[in-house]
Parts: sequence; structure tokens; C-alpha cells
Amino acid sequence: MGARNKIARMVLVLLVLLVAGMLLSSGYQAFATGRDLEKYPAPGQLIDVGGYRLHIYCVGEGSPTVVMEAGMSGWSTDWLLVQPEVAEVTRACAYDRAGYGWSDEGPRPQDSQQVATALNRLLAEAGIEGEIILVGHSLGGVFAQYYAREYPEQVVGLVLVDSVHPRQSQIMPEAVRDKYEGNLERLTAFTRVFAPTGLLRLAGQTVSPIADKLPGEYQDMVRALGYQSKAYRALDAEMAAFRQSQAQVQEAGPLPKHILLATIRATVVENYPPGFSADTVKPIWDEMQADLSDSATLPPVVATHSGHYVHVDEPGLVAQTILDVVNRVRES
Repeated sequence: MGARNKIARMVLVLLVLLVAGMLLSSGYQAFATGRDLEKYPAPGQLIDVGGYRLHIYCVGEGSPTVVMEAGMSGWSTDWLLVQPEVAEVTRACAYDRAGYGWSDEGPRPQDSQQVATALNRLLAEAGIEGEIILVGHSLGGVFAQYYAREYPEQVVGLVLVDSVHPRQSQIMPEAVRDKYEGNLERLTAFTRVFAPTGLLRLAGQTVSPIADKLPGEYQDMVRALGYQSKAYRALDAEMAAFRQSQAQVQEAGPLPKHILLATIRATVVENYPPGFSADTVKPIWDEMQADLSDSATLPPVVATHSGHYVHVDEPGLVAQTILDVVNRVRES
């Protein structure tokens, strides 16, 4: 009995230490998040869209207004290198979807329909009226494609930056698709659970995949915003609705003919989910990009020096493509 009691006491002590450690790290996460938001205040407006607030940051003047939609796990800071160039010619706005950056958390499911409804209200409440050109990267491209179909009277142009195809989950071979999406779902679920404990912050694991690619003066800010627990919950919500978001674009019908479409495709291999090689995914991705380009109004743009984050690797190319669409709209 003595040995058993000793083992029981040891287990109890270990459990107490574990719980204490978790409480301390969770407290550190809450404190550090508050400190970061004080250090890096929102540059734009926080606007109520129905019980929660979204952040939008606009610079420049002129019409049409360019609205930039980041990819999964991205927010307005994704466009730090593109937005100023576009703003030299017309008004350029970047915003944070629910849970990311400076925005509050929003309702689930975080699918194309929910994103479009919230963005439409955000633009209205921000006083952004008239014609807009949507720019969407990766999953943000799916959201932009849905918005253009849902609000065709407002959208005059669409720029897809290495966008997810709205039939990606159908085009991918079943085995590849299930492994690809399964790996991402498990990863986002894991990070959603552990982010509030502060362990991801202590490990230097930020939700933003581009922090290290940005110029030095931006890195600390983007990394800090990406440590927020709500950002990991937003990432998980978007991944959970990934197939639904694609299906909603398909159900919305074809892109209205009056909307000018430009596409930008990356060529450098990078950023595939764990367990995948370029040989597995890249040919399928290229096929989907080619299909998106087939219906483009402007000649497809190939970013020869870029990975998936073209707007960070070649921001000038992305800005010029956007301005090409701006000029075409103004000439029409």
C-alpha cells in the first residue's frame, strides 16, 4: 500500500503542476494579447456588422474602389505591399474577416455566404458606395467569386491571385483530396485547441504564414496579431466550411458577363500541407488555375518569381494587374 500511495501522490503532484502550468501559460496568452493590441492599434475603422465589428482600412481616392480579400489565415496586413501602390491611383481598402487581425469573432459557419453578407454590410456601413473591384487571394478568391455573383450590381472587376478553384474538392482525386483536406482540418483543430493555452505563442507559432516574408518593420506586428487565439478559431471555422464555401459559388451560377476578370498564377513550389510533395499537388493546382484563366477578360498573368503568396513575393505585379482592371473599368 505504501508504494501505491507514493505513486498516487506523485501522479497527483504531476497533475497539479500540469494544471498550474496551463493556467500560467493561459494567463500569459491573455496578457500578451492585450499588450500586443495596445502596441499595434487598428489603423482603420472598426464597424458593427450585426453584433460584432469588422476592421477595414482604406487609403487613396477615386473610383472604382478596390477591396482586397486575404486568403485563409490572412487579413488586411497581407496587402501591406500592394495597397499603397493601388492607392496612388484609386481608393484601396483591405479588411479583416471575422476573428482575424483587429476584427471581432463572428458566427459560424464561416462560409462564402456568411463572409459576403458581412462584407456587404461592412462596405455599406463604411460609406463605400458605387463600383468596386474585388481582389481575392487563395480561399479569399472563393469568397470574392461568390460576392461577385451575389452582388453583381456593385462589382465591376475581379482579380484572382492564385485562387482556390470553386470546384477544387471535386477536381482533386478523392484520395488526394481527403488527405489534403484531412491534414489541414486536423492541423486547424489542433491549433484552435492549444492557442488559448499560450503554448503556440511560447513556441513562436503564429497563424500568419507570411510574417517572415514581409519587410522587417512589419514582421513583429503581423506575428503578434497572428498569436491571438481568435485567429486560430477563425482559421478552424473557415477550414470546417471549406467544401461548403466552394459549393455556394457553384450554386450561385456563372460570373456575370459585365464583370472584368483577371487571374494571377504562381509558379514557385511552396506551402503544401504536411505529407504532400509538389509532384502530388502542383499539377492539379496548375490545372485548376488554367481553368480559372480560361474565362478571364484580361490575358492571364504568370508570376514567375512567386510562390502561393504572390502579393508578397511580387507585389508590384499584383498592383499593376489590379490597376489594369481599374483602367479598363474607367475606359468602359
